[in-house]
Amino acid sequence: MSSQPTFWRPGTIAPGSSIDRETEKEATESVVAQYNPNELLALSQQRRQLPIFKDRKKLLYLLENYQVVVIVGQTGCGKTTQIPQYLHEAGWTGKGHIVACTQPRRVAATTVAARVAEEVGVVLGQEVPSTAARVSTSSH
Repeated sequence: MSSQPTFWRPGTIAPGSSIDRETEKEATESVVAQYNPNELLALSQQRRQLPIFKDRKKLLYLLENYQVVVIVGQTGCGKTTQIPQYLHEAGWTGKGHIVACTQPRRVAATTVAARVAEEVGVVLGQEVPSTAARVSTSSH
């Protein structure tokens, strides 16, 4: 039995997923509500509750051994907040190296930076910098 690769066109429902990515787009820059069912747990326990935690070692292996790794997961699984921390914990930020996380919207970028700083236990702007740049989308 041969296994054929499945090609997924961005903007469509991913193979094996019932999530329509178009419905996940942010309508505005404001956050209406955040729900964390584990908010009463310590941050270290909250991190272990995220779906991505069980794949931590596999992700680090892939990132060490391949130039490009595409990670797809549901919203809230921990991709954005946990992977930079896994890389930091694995020593990727030693010797002046930086792990950067980009977001398409300013509010998302600052929210992610604040959450990572909280989880790492530092003041935002120290070990976890937050820079939100304005990019012009007008044609010249």
